[in-house]
Amino acid sequence: MFRQLLKALGVPLIVDDLYSLDSAALSEFKPIHALVFLFKWVGGSEGPSSGGQYDTDFPGFFAHQVVNNACATLAVMNAIGNIPGLPKSEQLGDLSKCAVGMERQARGMGVTSADWLREAHNSLSPPAAISLDGLGLPKTQEDAYHFIVYLPFMGGVYELDGLKPNPVQHGPYEE
Repeated sequence: MFRQLLKALGVPLIVDDLYSLDSAALSEFKPIHALVFLFKWVGGSEGPSSGGQYDTDFPGFFAHQVVNNACATLAVMNAIGNIPGLPKSEQLGDLSKCAVGMERQARGMGVTSADWLREAHNSLSPPAAISLDGLGLPKTQEDAYHFIVYLPFMGGVYELDGLKPNPVQHGPYEE
């Protein structure tokens, strides 16, 4: 799904599924610019994740999720918006320039209202195509899943969750 979206956005990144976060597994994928995690969404998690603090002055790209079922696209946008020197399509570059100086909520609205981006999102396989079989997760109709980005940025490890009011800084990061 992410490969299709990045291709549609004209971004030359390689994405892959990880099944382990140990050093040996991660070393195969260097350089790693961001990790996107799929979580079972549990409502009411309003504070920052354990061990982190909200960064209200985050200088990078962070957009709020203002539309349901847009978390995968928003996770990709929050990730690629913080990778310096990343080649971008003309449309993506224009959207990035337009988003500078916007509040996080307005930025999220701008991202989700871009026709070309919405078309790229809607062309992807529906979330039901993501197989969660074999993970031992209970299945009910009420289950919802959410994508969150973790990435190194300006000397820190950040969590970018479009449902939270600000990025969460989890600590220092050294190359």
